[in-house]
Amino acid sequence: KMAFSRRHVSQYWLTALLSWGCALTVTGFQTSCTFHAKSNRPASTCSLAGTALLRGDIVRERRQNAVMGLRAQFAMPTLECVKNTRDLASVTGSPVKAGRAFRTSCVGTASENDSCIIIENIKTLIDLRSDREYQMDAEKYNSTVWASYDEMIYSVKKSKSGRATALIPTRAEGSIPRARHMLSVIDESIYKRGVFKRMHPGKKIKAAAYFAVSYTRAKQYFIDYINRAGLPLLNELILDYGGPSIKACLDVLADRSNHPVAFYCTAGKDRTGLIAMLVLSVLGVDDEAIVSDYVLSDSVYSDMKDKSAMVGALQQENLDPDTFLRAPRSVMDSTMKLLRKEYGGPHKYLESIGFGPADVLRLRAALCDE
Repeated sequence: KMAFSRRHVSQYWLTALLSWGCALTVTGFQTSCTFHAKSNRPASTCSLAGTALLRGDIVRERRQNAVMGLRAQFAMPTLECVKNTRDLASVTGSPVKAGRAFRTSCVGTASENDSCIIIENIKTLIDLRSDREYQMDAEKYNSTVWASYDEMIYSVKKSKSGRATALIPTRAEGSIPRARHMLSVIDESIYKRGVFKRMHPGKKIKAAAYFAVSYTRAKQYFIDYINRAGLPLLNELILDYGGPSIKACLDVLADRSNHPVAFYCTAGKDRTGLIAMLVLSVLGVDDEAIVSDYVLSDSVYSDMKDKSAMVGALQQENLDPDTFLRAPRSVMDSTMKLLRKEYGGPHKYLESIGFGPADVLRLRAALCDE
C-alpha cells in the first residue's frame, strides 16, 4: 500500500493535469497562439429581397456596413437545420426588444437558406464553445455561414495562480462589419480543476492514486463524478471559472452597435441557457419565466440527431443521456438558487466578475430601449 501525503497528492495531480492536455488556460484559450478552424469556402452571397425567406410582420432595415437588421413584431423565421433558436424577447415578461438578441444552437449546422437568413439578419455571433469544439468545425460542418464573419479572438490575462481574470479583444470591433466572438465559457481543463477542488480529501487521494497507475481509470473516476453531479455541476463550474468570458459576452450584448446578436454553444441548451438566465434575471424577468424558457430546450439533442454533438464541452458518449441530454426544470431551479446562496443573486454575481451596476444599465439600454 502506498501512503500519500498532501505533497504527493499535489505532485501527482499537477503531473496528471499536464499530461491530460491542461497546459491551456482555464478558459480554453491559448496565450501564445490560437487554433480555430476557418473555412476556405467563399462567403455566401445572400439576397433575401423579393424572397419568402422572411415571413410575418418583419420590417427589414439597412444598418451600418450593409448588415441587415431586424425590427420585428414576430420571431425570426424558423431555420431549417439550426435548432433551438428563439428571441430573448419571446420569454414571458421579457423587456428585451424583438430582434436584438437571439439564443440558438451551433450555427455550423446551417443549410444554405439558414445561412442566408443568419447573414442577412445577425450582425454579431458569440460562440461559447471550447477550443476543442472549434477545432472540429472544419470536419464536422459543411456550412458557409462562418465565412461571412470575422473571428474576434481574445487574449487571456491570468493571475499568478494561472486562473483567467480577464479577456481582452485583439482588435477593435468597429473595424469588423460582421464578427464572431470566440468566448469559451468552459472546457475539459475546468472540469478537471473544478471537480478535483470539490472532492473530499479522501477522494482526492484516490484520484491521485488512479492518475499514478492508470490514465483511463482516472478519467473514468472523474466522469463518474460528473455523471453523479449532473448539469447543475456544469453551471456551477461555469459561474466559478467562466466569469471573464461571461463578462466579455455581456459587454458585446451591451453595445447596441453589435446588434442583432446571436449567442450559441452546441445545442443552445446549457451554456447558452446560463447566459440567457443571467441577462433575463438582471433585466427583471421572474424565475418561473426563465425556467420555462430553459425547458423549451428539453428535446434539442433528439431534434439534432447528432451523437457526436458535445454536451457542455464533454463528449456525449461519456455522459448519462437521461441526465445530460435533457433540460429539466430542476437544473435551472438549482442553478438560480446557487446563484443567490453563493453570490447573493445575479446582480451581485455580475458585479463580482467586473460587470457592475453601470454596465447593467448599459445592457438594459442596449436591449430594451427604443
